[in-house]
Amino acid sequence: MDKPLVKKTNKKYQAKYIFAGLSTSVFIAVFTFTQSNASLSNSGKNYNVTTNNLVISTIKQAEFAEYLPLRGVVEPEKTIFIDAIDGGRVEEVMIQEGALVKQGQAILKLSNTNLQLNVLAREAEVSEQINNMRNTRLALEQNQLSLKRDVIELDFKVLRLKKQFTRNKVLIAKNLISEHTFETVKDELDFQLKYREIVQHSQEKEALLQRQQLQQLERSIKTLESNLAISQGSLDKLIIRAPSNGQLTFLDAQVGEAKSNGQRLGQVDLIEQYKVTAQVDEFYVSRVAKGQTASFELNQQAYQIDVAKVYPGINNGTFKVDFSLSDKVIAKKLRLGQSVQLKLNLSSSESKLQIANGGFMQNTAGSWVFVVDKNGTQASKRGIRLGRKNPQSIEVLSGLTPGERVITSSYASFADAEQLSLSASD
Repeated sequence: MDKPLVKKTNKKYQAKYIFAGLSTSVFIAVFTFTQSNASLSNSGKNYNVTTNNLVISTIKQAEFAEYLPLRGVVEPEKTIFIDAIDGGRVEEVMIQEGALVKQGQAILKLSNTNLQLNVLAREAEVSEQINNMRNTRLALEQNQLSLKRDVIELDFKVLRLKKQFTRNKVLIAKNLISEHTFETVKDELDFQLKYREIVQHSQEKEALLQRQQLQQLERSIKTLESNLAISQGSLDKLIIRAPSNGQLTFLDAQVGEAKSNGQRLGQVDLIEQYKVTAQVDEFYVSRVAKGQTASFELNQQAYQIDVAKVYPGINNGTFKVDFSLSDKVIAKKLRLGQSVQLKLNLSSSESKLQIANGGFMQNTAGSWVFVVDKNGTQASKRGIRLGRKNPQSIEVLSGLTPGERVITSSYASFADAEQLSLSASD
C-alpha cells in the first residue's frame, strides 16, 4: 500500500523566518513610536516656559461688581451762549475772556448803520400812523359830542313846545286863540317828539359804533407803540450784555471785526453748579441709563455721583453721559476742565468666583486657560466658561475651583501648546 510523502522542513530555516518576522514587527513598532514622538515634538504641544515671563493668578471667591472705567471731565451744569442778533462791527470790547460777569453787564459794543437808519425810518412811519389814528379818534369824539348837542337842542325844543301846548289848551278852552293856532303847536310838538326819538336811537347806535372804533384804535395804537419799542430795542441789543451771572469762558470778538446776524460771539458758564461728562463706547448703549451710579477718588477719598442724562446720539463710536454733582461739598473741590477717573457701576456687588483679568483673554476669548499644578512645574490646558468682567477680574462660571492657580498673562508665544513645562530662568 502506498503512503503519502510528508515534506520535511529544515528547522534551521524555520527559525530564521520567525526571527526575521519578529525583527520586522519590532522595527515597525519602534519606527511608529519614533515618528509619533517626532510629530508631537514638531506640532508644538509641549513647551518649556520660564515663569519670569508669566503672570500667575489664584482663583478666589470675592465680591464682584461689573463696572466700566471712564474718563470724566468737569463742566458747568449750564452754559448760555451769546449770539449777535442783528450783527454789526465790533466797536469796543469791555470784558476779556475768562472774567466773572454779572447779569446785564456790558461785554462788547457793536455798530450797525443800516439798522440805525431802518429804526429811524420805522419810528417816523409808526409816529405818522399813530398821529393819524389819534386824529381819527378825535374826529369820532367830536362827532359824538355833536350828536349829544343835537339831542340837547331837541330836548329843549320839545320842552318849550310842551309848555306852549299846555298854555294853548287853556286858551282854546276859553276861545282866546284860534283852532288853527292850537293845532299848529300840537303838530309841531308831535313832530319834535318823533324826531327826537329817531335822533336818540341813531345816537345810541352811533355811540356804540364809535366806542368799538375807539377801542380798536386804542389797540392799534398800542400795537404800533410796541413795534416802535421793539425797533428801538434792537439798537439797545447792539450792546452785548451778560445773560446771567457766571464766567465768560469764551469770547470771539476783536475791535473792527464784522459780525453777521446770528454769529456766535461767546458763552457764559454758570459756575455755581458743576457736572461731570464722559464718553462711553457704543457697545454699552443699552446698559447705561439715568439713575445709575458711578464713583471716583479725589484726594484719597471716594465720592459717588449719579447718571443725570444719557444723550441719544452716537458720534465716532461713543455716546455722551452727564453725571450730576448734587453734593456742593464735592463741587467746591473740583475745577472746570478737571479730569476724574470714573467707575460706572453696571451691576450690583455680590460674592462670585473670579479670575484676574489679563492678556490670556486675547488668545482664548475666555474659553480655556493653562492651569498650574500644585508643584508649579507643569501647566495644563483646560476648558472653562467665564461670565461678566471688569478691568480687574472676570466672573468664573465653570471649570475652575477656588485656590487653583492660572496663567493670566498673554499666550501669544505658546497658544498652540497642550502642556507647559515651567521653570525659573537661570
